[in-house]
Amino acid sequence: MLKTLDKYIIKKILKTFFFSIIAVLCIIVVFDISEKIDDFLKTNLSILDLLIQYYSGFVIYIGNMFFPLFVLITIVMVTLKLNQRSEITAILSSGISFTRLLRPFFIGVGLIVIFSFFINFVLLPKANQRRLAFENVHTGYVSTIYGAHFEVVPGTVVSYKYFDFKEMKSVNDIWVDIYEKDETGLNKLTYSLYSNFAYGDSATNKFQLKNVVERYYLPGRDSLLEYRVKDTTLGFGLKDLGQRNEVVSTMYYNELLAYRDKEMAKGSAIVPYVEIEIYSRISNPLSLFILALLGVCISISPARSKVGLTILLGLGSVALYFVFNRFSTVAATNAGLDPLIAVWTPNIILLVFALYLYWRTPK
Repeated sequence: MLKTLDKYIIKKILKTFFFSIIAVLCIIVVFDISEKIDDFLKTNLSILDLLIQYYSGFVIYIGNMFFPLFVLITIVMVTLKLNQRSEITAILSSGISFTRLLRPFFIGVGLIVIFSFFINFVLLPKANQRRLAFENVHTGYVSTIYGAHFEVVPGTVVSYKYFDFKEMKSVNDIWVDIYEKDETGLNKLTYSLYSNFAYGDSATNKFQLKNVVERYYLPGRDSLLEYRVKDTTLGFGLKDLGQRNEVVSTMYYNELLAYRDKEMAKGSAIVPYVEIEIYSRISNPLSLFILALLGVCISISPARSKVGLTILLGLGSVALYFVFNRFSTVAATNAGLDPLIAVWTPNIILLVFALYLYWRTPK
């Protein structure tokens, strides 16, 4: 059962957290508006439309990203305030152990962790759908893929020279090779298709091909067919040729698992991004517990003259956490590091540092 001390500290943690997150998000939104004001003016949308179509998703996305920073700031500020009022000294002098003192901090952060899981698994995918849908239409970003070559579905290898996944309308210089297993179990090329331009429907697998060359590899001979224009249905759609990497953030957890299996079968380069998103939805909320321990340990017993140094140490810890997170993500997507290791390594390093501070903290 929670005692008065527990309720007192938990209430302070929750109030400080939500106040800090709202205050910082307001500042971030102001800076984001100033950066994108030219794009917004071109849309001719009202302020209400911008809030509904873009910022309702942007605020959830950016807030979830900076949850670790908000949690650490909250714990440091609450602990410093208790310490400056000599409440920590009074609590420990009454016979309450340092470990017992940590309980309300972890309960308060635990409520925030539950809220973070709710955001990651329920609110975030829908929020990112709104945010990316707006950006796709009203903002500019690099959306072209050059020289791709991959197995789009088992047995079907696709190569193309140019594809714009933002427009999602056509692909230039596309080759489709279909392989089938022969009686010995080896893959044998049975069909090839080349088209100078392929226009497709992003919702179906229907294509209109221009300047088409088809080759059937038959026993003892080949059959060659040429068309100026050909309407056909292929075993894949435009979405299978490539999408924005951030599209994984718009998927719910079960969709991510299915999408990972599908992309693995294709040998797609987006697989590490999918796995990082899968593991991050669990690791990011759990990292808040580590940051809670770290925040208490660095701020529970500083001298009054070292309050600024304590806050700087806390912010520096979060900055290093984000740096390690970024480095490990890049290593997973570009250097072949296992995504599971990449996602959890920053948490493990942070946990070791937090446990060291816990061991060194006067109790």
